[in-house]
Amino acid sequence: MKNYLKSYIYLLCILILSTIILSIISYFSNNELYILKILIPIISMFISSFILGKNIKNKAYLEGLKFGLIYLLLSIIINYIILHNSFSIKNIVYYLVIIFSSIIGSMIGINFKKK
Repeated sequence: MKNYLKSYIYLLCILILSTIILSIISYFSNNELYILKILIPIISMFISSFILGKNIKNKAYLEGLKFGLIYLLLSIIINYIILHNSFSIKNIVYYLVIIFSSIIGSMIGINFKKK
């Protein structure tokens, strides 16, 4: 549980910092930078699950899947229950990519752990 909490703290810090940087860039340029809005959560999920993978002992794909599913559950609660956003096929694909990024990140992270 401690590893998950540590990885989620990294996830939130990366998301907040990259969102601030994206907002500053978007403010000074007239571009919408839509692709970065999609890539920031995917990259931050990969990095945080990489950190999770470095701290676990075995079965990184299951830990990455659990990590991604917890994030997915929190996102669904926030987006669809609290904010009442609409649900679409594009969102399903986006969430699947985030879960896949989490699995790959933890699988790569377990190979970089210290022995």
